[in-house]
Amino acid sequence: MKKSVTTKKGDDGTTGLLDNSRVTKSDLRPEAYGTLDEAAAFIGLARAKSNLQMTQELLRTIQQHLYLLNAELACPVDCLHLLKMKLTKEHLGRLEEIAARLEEELNLPAKFVLYGQSEISACLDIARAVVRRAERHIVELNRAEKIANLTILPYINRLSDLLFLLARYEEFKNGIKYAHPYDDE
Repeated sequence: MKKSVTTKKGDDGTTGLLDNSRVTKSDLRPEAYGTLDEAAAFIGLARAKSNLQMTQELLRTIQQHLYLLNAELACPVDCLHLLKMKLTKEHLGRLEEIAARLEEELNLPAKFVLYGQSEISACLDIARAVVRRAERHIVELNRAEKIANLTILPYINRLSDLLFLLARYEEFKNGIKYAHPYDDE
């Protein structure tokens, strides 16, 4: 018999963590991993809209990393041993290497950029903003109960930088000039 997506267990405003404990849906953990899930959805939209293979492959890899990260955030510290895979320094290092290569290739403006120069760059900028919100939730969670994996916060910080760079890379590769606020005035 097929298992249904609808369990009705959350009808009381709670959700299950990976150790089978239940917390309110507004608890710090669901706020953090729920916001990252939202970012992963925008990253998926950007991946679907990109016509660049490098972007598509990178965004798929990032989505895979976010699944690892979300599993860790959905698992109380004393149950992390239940996870088969976790986010590692190698995942972080990969982000840093790619960001450095993109930044080297781009002639980034010294000013702020205006978002929305293309549909794909706008999707990436939205994903970046959602990742920044997730970062704030993760920082709050870390203050309330220390996160065991010290790679998570640097990874999220680098990810938002990389998404910004990737948005500008998409504009660059598609021949779209950077726009700056108030350039028209």
